[in-house]
Amino acid sequence: MSKSLLRILYTSKTHNRLSDVDLTRLLHQSRENNQRIQIHGILCYNHFDFIQVLEGPETAVIALYKKILDDERHHDCKLINICLSNKYIFNNWAMGYIDISQGDMRRLRQELPEKLSNDNADKFAYQLKHYLNNPIKKTDQTIFI
Repeated sequence: MSKSLLRILYTSKTHNRLSDVDLTRLLHQSRENNQRIQIHGILCYNHFDFIQVLEGPETAVIALYKKILDDERHHDCKLINICLSNKYIFNNWAMGYIDISQGDMRRLRQELPEKLSNDNADKFAYQLKHYLNNPIKKTDQTIFI
């Protein structure tokens, strides 16, 4: 089976915290645009940090990532993994969203290495998908690698 989808995992920071209105607008626009160009994924955000997985047709994902790199809301972008795949992990979401606590985001960014192998990046993406489907209780230990 040929691998026709591109999946990327990246982190970035924002200079200014997004207001609830701006975040809602960003998610709405992303979901609308992503559905149109067959991109799926998940966004984790907390105050000044983004972690995102995007997947879809190669040219569309590359064009979207370039747009993100040029977006003034993002700086310090780090591409953690890029790989070809033959199936979507986030096929049900044009853009899933996790509002992650500040402590969990800090731990996650500390645990997330500069680069991940394709297998570990896929495991990480599946963990995010599971988290979105079944949010853990505050007393549970943080997921991730």
